[in-house]
Amino acid sequence: MVLEDVIPKHKKYWFQYPHLLKLNTLLLAPILTNMTNGFDGSMLNGLQSVPAWIEYFDHPSGTRLAWMGNAMIVGHLACAPAFPYIIDKYGRRKPIFWGCSLIVLGSLFQGFALSYRMFVLARALIGLGLALAEAAAPLLIVECAYPPQRGQMTSVLEPAWPVGSFCAAIATYLTYRMQDTNWSWRIPSLLQGFFPLVQCALVQYAPESPRWLVSKERYDEAFEFLVEYHGGGDPDSDLVQYEMAEISAAIEAEKAAKQSRWSQLLATPGMRHRFFIVSIISVMVQFSGNGVLSYYLPIVLTNMGIVDPNSQLLINLGSTIFTIFVAFFIALQIERIGRRTAFIIGFSTMFLDYSLWTYLSALNEKLDFQNHAIIVLTVVVMIAYNFFYHFIGPFVPTYVVEVVPFSARSKMSMYSQLVQASTIGFSNFINPVGLERWGWRFYTVSCVALALWAVLAYLYFPETGGKGLEEIAEIFDGDEALGIVHHGHRSEISQDEDTDLGIYG
Repeated sequence: MVLEDVIPKHKKYWFQYPHLLKLNTLLLAPILTNMTNGFDGSMLNGLQSVPAWIEYFDHPSGTRLAWMGNAMIVGHLACAPAFPYIIDKYGRRKPIFWGCSLIVLGSLFQGFALSYRMFVLARALIGLGLALAEAAAPLLIVECAYPPQRGQMTSVLEPAWPVGSFCAAIATYLTYRMQDTNWSWRIPSLLQGFFPLVQCALVQYAPESPRWLVSKERYDEAFEFLVEYHGGGDPDSDLVQYEMAEISAAIEAEKAAKQSRWSQLLATPGMRHRFFIVSIISVMVQFSGNGVLSYYLPIVLTNMGIVDPNSQLLINLGSTIFTIFVAFFIALQIERIGRRTAFIIGFSTMFLDYSLWTYLSALNEKLDFQNHAIIVLTVVVMIAYNFFYHFIGPFVPTYVVEVVPFSARSKMSMYSQLVQASTIGFSNFINPVGLERWGWRFYTVSCVALALWAVLAYLYFPETGGKGLEEIAEIFDGDEALGIVHHGHRSEISQDEDTDLGIYG
């Protein structure tokens, strides 16, 4: 018996079932986390076109501008090693609340910054809070989501990024017109704390992960969660009974194997495969040329000959609107497309798009930026990149938390955040310098990287869709999979003469 055999055959849309509507609404608390990240990138892009901000901070460029972007990364890295212990000890909900509270505080300091140093330190505080919330958010989603919706719910975490980016683009565009006052940049800076404030309120009502509850031997609470949110109030639901047995047996086996130790992350071929995937995918997603558009769009547009601040802000806004629709559409297709296929398609098409973008940029420079048609076509190709990028972006957090067993999930989540933050930090230092010194020639670095990522995804990324969270272990561990062990344990239980999956309740 596998998970698919016990999932109820619903005849209506999920939002017509009260228990699923309630669960998915409450899971907005972790999903909104990435809106803060998206808001930040777009806001910093927009502020670089705001005269009052440029003047107040003495025309930041080069490494000075890079530090403004990297301050959040420093915050990410500062306490990251402690996050797995915090998340495993206190659960998934509380760290999200604590992280969002730090973001709200940092946004206040950022909005009322009196100096360059205060602005940078405020961004570091935002980065610290965001890192903690981001480490816990995908875990809460993947461990609480209704099984058939697990991929979609976790994948929607990433499209929250362009929603936040859109809000920042609107804020910076509207306040740009307040050119005679510093409120033109202070208002967007303060607004960065809005979504985290909403999260602080919403997460108070969100459920805790049933898997974390089982790991703390709080079986009754875990069972109550499954009955309420997955079983629709039916304690005898086959799905509820199956999940409870599956989760309990898997975590029990992981504890027996002492998989929670750091040393176990590389102890077996299966774990080494997982570690490689988490490591490389965390680099891939942040070193695909997206950093150029996320933080330094004004420089890119200036290199193309588009120097009017109003035009730059409108392009930023239009690109963001397009990205929102694309990101959500592709994220909801995860079960149809498949994880592995999406990565291969995404990296391959981004490589082709970036190569064309590089060629057009070179041609644009050769024509001395006088050919309007070439400029427009270059902008179209640049915006199209967002479409191809979102064949990978939404699926990264899903894939990272799916491939890792429960006992190592918080550590791998933190490690993924650490690698991503380090990669962003590296690219944030080289991108403004590379763009200013080499212009379009700098894009060739991303072209080479994207070609390599497509090959690695084809060779090393297995498909995880269509399986239960505990069943995925069989893909990596084969005959030694913990799934084989607890399948046998569950079979013995189901054969008991007094029960048939009815072992809890």
